[in-house]
Amino acid sequence: MSKKKPSKKEIETVISNMIVHLRALEERVVGLDNLLGMYLQYKKENNSFQEFVNKKLEEAKGNEGNK
Repeated sequence: MSKKKPSKKEIETVISNMIVHLRALEERVVGLDNLLGMYLQYKKENNSFQEFVNKKLEEAKGNEGNK
């Protein structure tokens, strides 16, 4: 069986669907980011969490140099 090449219209449809799904994913990520921010404010742990994240980012940067 030989595979036929997808038509231009089929490619456009696939790309369009991917864009729609990517936008939906972006909206979910933004929503989760906002929710996490509100939760940290509620628990009054925003500063300690930011310090934790910064520490982990510095550790990750240090580990990249060791590879």
